[in-house]
Amino acid sequence: MSQIVSAQAAATTSQRADRADNATRDQFHARYVEGIDALVNDAAGHGASQILADALTLARMIVAFDRPFVPGDILRRLGEHVCTMVERNYAREEATKEKEEGRAPH
Repeated sequence: MSQIVSAQAAATTSQRADRADNATRDQFHARYVEGIDALVNDAAGHGASQILADALTLARMIVAFDRPFVPGDILRRLGEHVCTMVERNYAREEATKEKEEGRAPH
C-alpha cells in the first residue's frame, strides 16, 4: 500500500513541477516577446530595421548560448514558423478563390 501512495505522491510532485516549468516558460516567453516587440517597434519608428536585423542574427544567438543543440533548436523553430506562415497563406488564397468562384459563403 505504501508503494502506491509513494507512486501517487511522486506523480503529483512531477505534475506540479511540470506546471511550474510551463508557468516559468510562459513568463519567459511573454517577457522575451515583449522585449522583441519593443525593439521591432523602435526600429520601425526610426527606420532602423537593417540594424535590428544585424543585431538579432541567428549566428549571434548560436555563439552567445555556446551549446551544441542551440542551432538545431533555432532552425527547427524557424522551420515551424515558416511552415505555419505558408499554410496560412495557402488557406487564405484558397478561401479567396472559393469565394470568387461562389463555392464559399461571403
